[in-house]
Amino acid sequence: MMKKKLGAIVLATTMILSLVGCSKKNFDGNYTAELDFTDYFIASFEDEVGSSDYEWKGSFTMPYQLELSEGEYSLTVDSKATEENFRTFMSDNIEDYLYEVLETNEEDLQEAGFTSIWEVMGYSDKDTFIDEMVQEFDMEALEEDESGEYEIDGDVVTLKGVEIVDEDGEEGEGWPLTYEDGNLTGTLAGSDLGLDEDLEVVFVRDED
Repeated sequence: MMKKKLGAIVLATTMILSLVGCSKKNFDGNYTAELDFTDYFIASFEDEVGSSDYEWKGSFTMPYQLELSEGEYSLTVDSKATEENFRTFMSDNIEDYLYEVLETNEEDLQEAGFTSIWEVMGYSDKDTFIDEMVQEFDMEALEEDESGEYEIDGDVVTLKGVEIVDEDGEEGEGWPLTYEDGNLTGTLAGSDLGLDEDLEVVFVRDED
């Protein structure tokens, strides 16, 4: 009888340990996030060039890619997609914005002897202006990968070594991402980006 009881206890213990092991979440995989830097860019650009009542169209986003694999992570920015997004955003807005901030229009410029607003700005055309903006934006700097180890605590994955600024403006290391419904969500302090509000970052798990 005693042997049967001991056997039952061993069996139950084995099953419990097995269930505990199976219940541990596996966060490994590839994730993608679209960070919306529209407000940050507009605020910085208008502070440099001039503010106006112009309503910017569309958005400027940066695609981030996160890979988790066996305790290690790699965080990168898709620099090519970012440049394409930037060029599209500028192409859709820059000419109308300049007319607004300079308080002029095409007809007034022609009467003043200019062929276009780009001549006023010292450029041959819009594409040349945007090309210079891309160079100043330094897309190559975005190609640097950030990598290291991550640790798990319940539903929170912390990317160790990532420099962050918390809601109190204090600098630190380790970016916590909370897992929910297959996604990892974190926060970037708005104060670190010159914004009034924090920026939520949602990494969506890629389909296998």
